Amino acid sequence: MDFFKRLEKIDGAVNRGYARWGKWLGAGLLLFILAWGGWLIWASIWGPPTGPVTLIIHSEIDRPIRGFSVNGVAGANSSAHDKENPYASGSGKSTCCGSVSGKTAEVVWTVDYTLAQYQAGIRTEIHKVRIPLPERKWEENYLHVYFLPGDKVRLWWGTGFISPTAKDVPNTNETDTIKE
Repeated sequence: MDFFKRLEKIDGAVNRGYARWGKWLGAGLLLFILAWGGWLIWASIWGPPTGPVTLIIHSEIDRPIRGFSVNGVAGANSSAHDKENPYASGSGKSTCCGSVSGKTAEVVWTVDYTLAQYQAGIRTEIHKVRIPLPERKWEENYLHVYFLPGDKVRLWWGTGFISPTAKDVPNTNETDTIKE
């Protein structure tokens, strides 16, 4: 019986507290919901672009790329570029979805070898570079990563799967490669 008397005391205290502070609790909850809704509307109309990114690889190097990553988001692989085949430099493979943000991008890629290159003594190499990340605009959900000879990497945002040539790619950076 002692348990039920204590339970009634607690119930009475909660009811008195709610009678005294109930309108303030409701106002605080309403204020929180309105602030969250206001932020949501601001972010969707005037806020910076955010959300998932599709990584697309383009390569003009004569060795296959086994894989790459941009700020830890993994990308696809690519075959070796064949200069004699005009269709070899088309739009690369893509991977979805990850979040790439910030002012800089750390690009890590693994360069593999063809059979002829292996027989010539060329082995797998891992390259890493930190370069400026271009500014992302609304509806630009595709981050294109362009690998060029000389361990150069260029990044740009796009609105779709495009197949540029090296001269069409914005030269946003010159890179120094750190081999590991």
